[in-house]
Amino acid sequence: MPSQQLPLTNYNIFALQGDDTADDMDVVETMGLDPKVAYTPDINTAAIRKMYNENVDSYIANGMDEEAARNLAKFHADAATASVEAAMRRQMQDFQL
Repeated sequence: MPSQQLPLTNYNIFALQGDDTADDMDVVETMGLDPKVAYTPDINTAAIRKMYNENVDSYIANGMDEEAARNLAKFHADAATASVEAAMRRQMQDFQL
């Protein structure tokens, strides 16, 4: 009897917040992330890290000093991390019996 493949679970923040069309592989391709993070909770960590680095570079390119750029990028990364953690907690509650 052939094994039945379960559908992959999307962990990207959009899917966690209820967007049924947001596929992890689309997020990986759009952001240029390592495909190994698709369908794992690591996708959000990788996306946040990439956005942090891009934000720092952008802020500096727009005239902000490096320390201020890193602080602002960290503020946004911390907010994104909190959103992901809250969404993961909500999803875990939804699946409790």
